[in-house]
Amino acid sequence: MKNKRFPILADKHDCTGCMACVGACHADALTMRMGDDGHAYPSLNREKCVNCLRCEQVCQGTRLFAGQNDLRQSQPYAVWANDAALRGRSTSGGFAASASGWFIGNWGGVIGVVYDGRKASHEYIDKASDLFRLQGSKYVWSNAAEAYRAITEHLPINPVLFVGTGCQVAGVLSSFAKHPNRDRLYTIDLICGGVPSNLLMQSFLENHPEVESITSFRTKRKYELKGIVAGKEVTLPQNALPLAGFKTEQTNRYVCYNCPFAKAHRQSDVTIGDLWGDCSPASQREQGVSLVIVHSEKGRQLLQKSDVTYQRLEWEKILQANKRLVYGRTPKSWLRDRLADNYKRMDGATFARIYSLSSSLKQPSGFAARVWIYIQRKLNTIQFRSAVKEVLRE
Repeated sequence: MKNKRFPILADKHDCTGCMACVGACHADALTMRMGDDGHAYPSLNREKCVNCLRCEQVCQGTRLFAGQNDLRQSQPYAVWANDAALRGRSTSGGFAASASGWFIGNWGGVIGVVYDGRKASHEYIDKASDLFRLQGSKYVWSNAAEAYRAITEHLPINPVLFVGTGCQVAGVLSSFAKHPNRDRLYTIDLICGGVPSNLLMQSFLENHPEVESITSFRTKRKYELKGIVAGKEVTLPQNALPLAGFKTEQTNRYVCYNCPFAKAHRQSDVTIGDLWGDCSPASQREQGVSLVIVHSEKGRQLLQKSDVTYQRLEWEKILQANKRLVYGRTPKSWLRDRLADNYKRMDGATFARIYSLSSSLKQPSGFAARVWIYIQRKLNTIQFRSAVKEVLRE
C-alpha cells in the first residue's frame, strides 16, 4: 500500500529503550538495534509493518506514567529483610528479593534483570531457588523483550511482579493499561542514575581480553567492579571503564539527562533504592537498608506481606540524600555528543581516560571536559537543593 502511514516512534533523544514498542508489535516488524553510540533503538521493517500503529500508541503512552512530586500520595520507609542470608546477598536491604520470594511462593512469577557477565536481560522467574539471579546492581541497559512476552503469557493465569527502571515500568504499564487482568500486574521501579552506553563494556572487554566476564558492580559498602580473570574472581581497578564511565554519566541515553520519571510519587506500586545518609537506623547500616516508597494499595500489600522489618520515614530527611528520587537533571557535556566518533577514532586507553574523566593537564581536551563537568555538577547540586525546597513546600 503506497499510502500506508508508518508509526512515529520516539527519536534517539526521547527513546528510553523500554521496548514497549517492540513488545506491542504482533507482526514482528520491530527489533532493537544497537546504535553507533552504544544504545539500543527500535528499527522498523516496513515490509512487515501492518500499519496497526499500536507501537506508536504505547510509545506515546509511556509519558502518561511519569508521576509527580506530590509527597502526600506516597510514603517512604526504611526496610531490611529478616532473612540474614538473603539480605547478605543483596546490594542494600534486600526488600526486592524478599518481596519477590513471597510473591513467587504465594501468588505468581517475578520478572527482573539477570546479568550473564557481559549483558543484561529481563527474565521470568517462578522458583524461589532462582531468585539469587535477580539480586545485585547491574549498571547496564537490560533487554526487556522477554518481559512483554512473559506478562502476555502469564498475566491471564496468575499475578506477575515486574521490577525495572522507571521508564521500563512506564513501558510495561502503557502496554498493559487495558489488559483485562491489569489488576494482577504489580510493579517495582528503581531510583535510577541513568543508563550508560554499551560502548563502555564493549571497549573495556576488547582492550582487556584477560577479563572473561564481569561478576559484580558493587558491594553493600562501595562501588567495586569485579570480574573473572584466569578462572578466578578478582577486584578490577577503580578506574575500570564499565563502572567509572557509569559514574561520570557522560555516555547515558539522551533522555536520562532530563529524566521524566524521577518523581517522588510514581505510577509503580513501589519505588526502591539505597537509603543514603543518616536516615537508616544506625544499628542496621552495616548490613544494608533499603529505601522503599509505597505508592499504592498493591504496594502496601507487598511491603506488609514480605518478610521484612520496616520503619516509617519523613520525606524531608530522605530527599536531601536521594537526588534522583525527585530531580532528573544531569549535566551533559560535548563528550556525549561525540561519543560515537570518539569510540571509532580513539584507542582503548584514550577512550577510557576521557570517559572516566581521569585526563590530566597533559590531555587538554579531556581535562577541559573534566573541569567543565565538575563546575556543572556543583551548579546542578544547587539547582537540586532548590528543587527539593520547592517540592517540600508544595
